[in-house]
Amino acid sequence: MYNQKKMSGTFSSPVEEYRNVVGEIIFVDVRLQPSLCHGRALEVCVSGKHIQLIPWLGYTSILAVIAFITKLHTLHLAWLVTVVIIQLVTFLYRIHGKVVSETLLLMAGTGVQTTATFYTGKQRMRFIPWKNVIDVIIAETISLQRVLFYMALLVRGEKAVQNPKLIPLFL
Repeated sequence: MYNQKKMSGTFSSPVEEYRNVVGEIIFVDVRLQPSLCHGRALEVCVSGKHIQLIPWLGYTSILAVIAFITKLHTLHLAWLVTVVIIQLVTFLYRIHGKVVSETLLLMAGTGVQTTATFYTGKQRMRFIPWKNVIDVIIAETISLQRVLFYMALLVRGEKAVQNPKLIPLFL
């Protein structure tokens, strides 16, 4: 199992630091909730670093200095506005689909709940009843020259045709 430490009513392993397949640092926190389901609830939270605003401010400052040195603001106002709009659109694109943390809550006999929290604060939750979960799978996929491992749930379909469906976790 994992090292358990008593912390305010929950047993928690220390937050561990790993690197994802891209090389970014991620944090994994595993908590056992003794107050929920008679100690049969397990919560796993995977989170990454937030987007740093300081480099974006530095980049904006450098662009502003270059624009004023070249007198771009007086000669070609349209170029300056275009550069600012491109930078703003790039920043919004970067934070639009950025997932800050993903949480998996397993409650034996009840179900599995996954929660994805985005940088904008929006949360996407999904609950899968325990009776629909067939198995938990650790699968692998090949991407160029790497083998990537991921965890997925094999669940029954909700339609009349009971085709199993694979739901990947912690993407």
